[in-house]
Amino acid sequence: MNDKELMRLYDRLHNCEESVKFGTQIIFEMSNKTKVLIIDDDEKSVEKLSEVLSDYPDLDVVGSAGLCKTGREMIAKIKPDLLFLDIELPDCNGLNFIKTVKSAHADTYIVMFTGYYKEYEDGTFKSDEADYLLKPIDELELNKVIKRYRRHRMLTSDLHKAPDPAISATRNGEVFTATTYTNELRVMRLCDIGYFRYSMRRKVWEVALNDHSFVQLKRGTSANDILQYSGQFVQTHQSYIVNMHYLLLVGTTKCRLYPPFDEDELPIGRTYGRDLRHHFQEI
Repeated sequence: MNDKELMRLYDRLHNCEESVKFGTQIIFEMSNKTKVLIIDDDEKSVEKLSEVLSDYPDLDVVGSAGLCKTGREMIAKIKPDLLFLDIELPDCNGLNFIKTVKSAHADTYIVMFTGYYKEYEDGTFKSDEADYLLKPIDELELNKVIKRYRRHRMLTSDLHKAPDPAISATRNGEVFTATTYTNELRVMRLCDIGYFRYSMRRKVWEVALNDHSFVQLKRGTSANDILQYSGQFVQTHQSYIVNMHYLLLVGTTKCRLYPPFDEDELPIGRTYGRDLRHHFQEI
């Protein structure tokens, strides 16, 4: 699903009445704005980030804190939808704090906000629980973070338990047609496919579907055959190919998916990591 289709779906689901042009995107004014909390001991960074976020009509910066202790109290009280968290704080390590937040508030989307970790510049981050943003703020990179958050919010909302690119996929005939292990022709909607995995036991590729079933493809089907079928399919590992519509977070060695594939963590091979992160940042 492209950005325009995503936002049209967002409009229908949330019954938005007013839209505002922002850059190349359409952002909707909603009665239920995203609550944003910033935890950072650098007051200038907080002011700058708050100023830039004020340009997004659907975001509302509801508070800030300079310590983990204070931040923990505010999180419990405010229950933010979106949390910008500095990695280096005076009273705790931000990476450890992420786990604390996630254990109590699993739905909070966390963005690690840091100027210290140079290794993040290539798109790698150490936590599989959070997104990231480098200091000083690059507004284009921030915009990518906000786009990923919006996609996360839409796809995990109560109105749709699973991603629904099916609305456009079925209309446009986006299907995956393949011959199965038993030599039967099988037609599957792209929106029903979470990922592919290679079975070493049977020596075949298997399709993971959103009903938690697997379809074994004809022996001899290669990774290239799958990848050439659709640009939505990107290889994460020698034995795994993901449907980018379901990709939630990309870590150093594994990636996480949206429901109903949220219990599956796909490995990331060293050869495939950079290309995967590039595709993820372009979503």
